[in-house]
Amino acid sequence: MKLLRYFTAVLALWAVGMTGAQAQLYDQALGLRGGVGATVTYKKFVSEPLAFEAILGLYDYDYFGLGLLLQKHKFVGDLNRLLWYWGVGPYVTFGDNFTGVGVSGALGLDLSFEAIPIDITLDWLPRIRLVGGGRFLPSGGGVGIRYIIDY
Repeated sequence: MKLLRYFTAVLALWAVGMTGAQAQLYDQALGLRGGVGATVTYKKFVSEPLAFEAILGLYDYDYFGLGLLLQKHKFVGDLNRLLWYWGVGPYVTFGDNFTGVGVSGALGLDLSFEAIPIDITLDWLPRIRLVGGGRFLPSGGGVGIRYIIDY
């Protein structure tokens, strides 16, 4: 019950933050993320401020997993190539005789370059595992580099 209240609060805060300045610098990008795990990441903008990001690979270097995040983006001050973002979405992980299902959050920075089709990210992806031993998992995220497929 405590996890459900926490999840509801996170969703409510995210929904309240859906207004304000909008941002989008590219349409889609594919790349790698390292840190607390090693994953492949694909991001696709569906509107000016909103994007879906799919994450596939090793979570915490122990479990294979898949996650999908809906993210809201905004420009950082007057810096026209730097975005900050936050979001939420489901994830599932698989290990030796183990399956975990839960909700992942996202908070990060996204820097793209005008001259080259490269996107660099720095983010934190905390998770709440709802199935497979419910608990808060603060580790997650890292540094990513993606090739911008389409501007």
